[in-house]
Amino acid sequence: MDENSLEAVREAERIVWAAGWRFQEETVLSSLTETAGLVRARLEPRSEVIQLVAFDGDHLGHVRRETPAGHDQQWVAVLKDGARRIGTYPSAAAAAAALARACGRSAERAG
Repeated sequence: MDENSLEAVREAERIVWAAGWRFQEETVLSSLTETAGLVRARLEPRSEVIQLVAFDGDHLGHVRRETPAGHDQQWVAVLKDGARRIGTYPSAAAAAAALARACGRSAERAG
């Protein structure tokens, strides 16, 4: 295969990967539309590493584990629009609460 063909295959793989990611995200978000308060849901059912965050059914962004699970694990909170990281936290719950605060939502009614 020549270089142009390889690049076309790589681009097709990126498109398929992005579409699959978006489909998973939309599926999870549809389950959060009727929720109240701050909630998290795994993007991939078998893994807690990336979790979508919603408040009263409104998608705020996601949290993801940056380090292996354990005593010193770190979670990152990422805003939905623009994928801007807002900080690193010791737990998924703490990262989700920070995400809610960054979006002007009270995390006191956490779900």
